[in-house]
Amino acid sequence: DIAGVIPPPDVVTDFLADRSPNKRAKAVDTLLDSPRYAENWTAYWDDTLLGHVQKIRQVDRGAFKEWLHSEFDANAPWNKFVYDLISASGQNSSGSYDRKTGLFKGAVDTASSPQTINGATNWVINYNGRPEDLSGTASKIFLGVQIQCAQCHDHKTEKWKQTDFRSFTACFVSTRERPVDPVAARDKTNRDYRVILQDIDRPAARRAPAKAAAKEKQAKLAEYRNAEPTALDGTSFADVGNRRQALATWMTSPDNPWFAPAIVNRLWSHFLGRGFVEPIDDFRKSNPTVMPNLLNALSADFVQNGYDLKHLIRLICASEVYQLSSSPTPKLDPGNTLWAKFRLKPMVPDELVDSLVQATGINPVLEKISGGNIDNIKMQIGRQFQFLFDVDEEFEQKDFEGTIPQALLLLNGGLLNRAVTPIPGTALADAMAMPGSDSEKIEALYLRTLSRKPSAAEIARWTSFLGSRRDVVTDDGASQPSLPAQPRRAGGKRKGAPGRDFDPLARAGARLALAGATPRSQAYEDLFWALLNSSEFIFNH
Repeated sequence: DIAGVIPPPDVVTDFLADRSPNKRAKAVDTLLDSPRYAENWTAYWDDTLLGHVQKIRQVDRGAFKEWLHSEFDANAPWNKFVYDLISASGQNSSGSYDRKTGLFKGAVDTASSPQTINGATNWVINYNGRPEDLSGTASKIFLGVQIQCAQCHDHKTEKWKQTDFRSFTACFVSTRERPVDPVAARDKTNRDYRVILQDIDRPAARRAPAKAAAKEKQAKLAEYRNAEPTALDGTSFADVGNRRQALATWMTSPDNPWFAPAIVNRLWSHFLGRGFVEPIDDFRKSNPTVMPNLLNALSADFVQNGYDLKHLIRLICASEVYQLSSSPTPKLDPGNTLWAKFRLKPMVPDELVDSLVQATGINPVLEKISGGNIDNIKMQIGRQFQFLFDVDEEFEQKDFEGTIPQALLLLNGGLLNRAVTPIPGTALADAMAMPGSDSEKIEALYLRTLSRKPSAAEIARWTSFLGSRRDVVTDDGASQPSLPAQPRRAGGKRKGAPGRDFDPLARAGARLALAGATPRSQAYEDLFWALLNSSEFIFNH
């Protein structure tokens, strides 16, 4: 939950051997201080704020990730993080990058714009020309208020009206992007994405467009430009110099009734599988809060402790409810709305990929395949898992809705099947080379995958399995299963999917082939494969 990956086996054994009463607190502090903390929450917020698909050419996702990482690495207070994001201005990028991968490709000449790069601007730029989407997202994520529901019409039963939405959106219509190199910006094939994000005093009306759709869009923008910029509580920003800065100040104020509860509710849901309010970004009277006093107490504590995210995480992880077993309690809180037991949570795609790589020790193989660019190949694998395993953390996870393509990817996909081959230097090869009995090797594989030791019954079952007579199974060269067919766009490209037969490990299969397989080695492969495909591995419980 904190680091986004399962623990390595030595950490598990040290924890199990530790008899000190505060070992959980020490483990939490160690994780919060580890590099994985910033990496995990960078990935979480990059996905939450920019999503999976990047459509805006000017967005430098690499620079945005760098900004996110620096914020979480420094444990920036949450109010400062949000203020800096909402009010971000300046140059978005120092160079060019590969739009498909989001990886930085190298700097371009910045002599014409020697500004300090502000990666946070890329979040605002992502909503280029769509202030209504930016305002709806900002309200939903940082305040837990779905004001975008009033974009088109007044809601009959809810508080927010169309005038409220227009006034809130008016806070974002003064933002403009100016290309650093106007000539390069006009070239659609150029990868110079440098722009300067700035706010102008008063948005000027643009020349009337010819196309009907563009006219309708400009008419909508005119409605927002003509509305009085106003916060959700009625605070007017009509006379301020910079509307976004004023809005950011209001949003992050200790007096704001939505700001602290929104992030507390989000983190409580992340760690415990369900928020005090569900969906986590839908605070309203007709969607009552579960245990409102507890949410209020945690929110007040969060503010009093300087909006410290690590403090809030320590508090949640130290709670008795977070330490509960996931074993059923049918007579007590059958719907588990009051957290009578821990809620099973499937790992999200990034966590699943990183945990598979951690458990199998396949990093050396990935390094060899990628020629040293391991981040690139892990990202390609992640795209495949993202497409099939995406879990929406904004909604309560009641049941794991497993699909046939998900099951096939794990059962037959290149990552898992290549990773459970005892290639020298990988986890299975190391376990099989250990001195000692099968029982000790089985225990080593359990610690690597399930973060626990096997029971006596499991030891007996697998020992018998390893000793059974069997034939060597040879690879007949069959192709890996394809992703499901997706609708085609013009030009033959498939929408949404990373492509059929997409499997970087399968493509490199010849380089990973291992000669000399034996019945015993293949039995160990099957054991390891079964553990990695188990529900116990895929779920956090």
